[in-house]
Amino acid sequence: MTTANAAGAAGDPGERRGLFEDQLADWTNDDVLQTKEARAALGAKHPAGLRVLDWPELRALFARYDPPATRHGRRDRRFGLFSVALAALGLGLAALAPLAVGAERYMGFAAAALTIGGLGLMAFHEFGASSKARWLAQRFGAERVRALYFQAVANNLDLVARAMTSDAALGEWKQARSRLLSLLPRPEDLPGQVPKLAGPVDDADAWVAPEWTPPPGPPEPSPDLDLLLSLLRGQRLDAQLDYVRRKLSDSLGAPGQRAAAVRRLSLLLLAAAAVTGAVAGVLLASGRAPADTDVKLALEVTVGALVVALALRVINDDRLLSGDAARYASYAEAVSKARTRFDAGDLAEKQAALREMEIVAYRDLRQFVGAHWRAR
Repeated sequence: MTTANAAGAAGDPGERRGLFEDQLADWTNDDVLQTKEARAALGAKHPAGLRVLDWPELRALFARYDPPATRHGRRDRRFGLFSVALAALGLGLAALAPLAVGAERYMGFAAAALTIGGLGLMAFHEFGASSKARWLAQRFGAERVRALYFQAVANNLDLVARAMTSDAALGEWKQARSRLLSLLPRPEDLPGQVPKLAGPVDDADAWVAPEWTPPPGPPEPSPDLDLLLSLLRGQRLDAQLDYVRRKLSDSLGAPGQRAAAVRRLSLLLLAAAAVTGAVAGVLLASGRAPADTDVKLALEVTVGALVVALALRVINDDRLLSGDAARYASYAEAVSKARTRFDAGDLAEKQAALREMEIVAYRDLRQFVGAHWRAR
């Protein structure tokens, strides 16, 4: 494991963690040397690697995209959970209202207000296309900045390897990469492109610079190139495997586990609705009036359970979560294959494996955008 990915490796993906522990709590974007600690660690062990792999201008651009995208995604999830909690509280009050002798009317008003407010927030969350577009645009932009970092190196291996010890080559490398930043999409243009990005994927679009579509010739062998390739293996291949394995963990923060939990809770609520609905039917058949307390309670619990089950599916759709889990599993398999190809091959194969990784990452990014956009 390279020093560039040392922080990401702090939590061994094979280590079993708590059910409620966030597997990505200690994750940092050290694959692009975003933190001072990662740069210091790499500089202490491989100063020649730091001199070519540290890209301050790109780090600044990455910081414009990634933190807002992360905050927006978390806020989106919290907003959804808040709306569910609000509606659930309203339904709980409605269920208890018949038991509040003397205060039924006030509890009924409060329950109605909370339930309507929660459902209104759910609708806003579900159909807020502009908010979803901004989030997906920020995430897409951050990943394209990350892609540029690795694509620029993978398609200029000979120059970057020479720049590790040659000041003239380092100047040429810095000039080349400064021109590349203009190829990235402008942040203000991305939200409007999200519907198109949710469509079919063309692998040629994976390359930030169109001239990288045809593969370059293999670089000249050298000790510097060997070191560079070793660092790239850790930063790009190992780091992505570490990330995706955390996503596939047994924590409830992982999509697969959350999907299973939502599915089980929804089934439990539907079963509760069926039971209380049957109880209400039996009471009505036995001669009780709909206004009787026990009948009203059974009916309100039935309706409440159905609405909460629906809310869970709206806010935390188990099909979307299951799709995310399947996508992460497929991505992990593809990255593993690219790393195996890298380890087993000669220089040309290692270069091809790095380019294959860029195609895999782009496909996964587009699938992520498409799945979450269509799930509105």
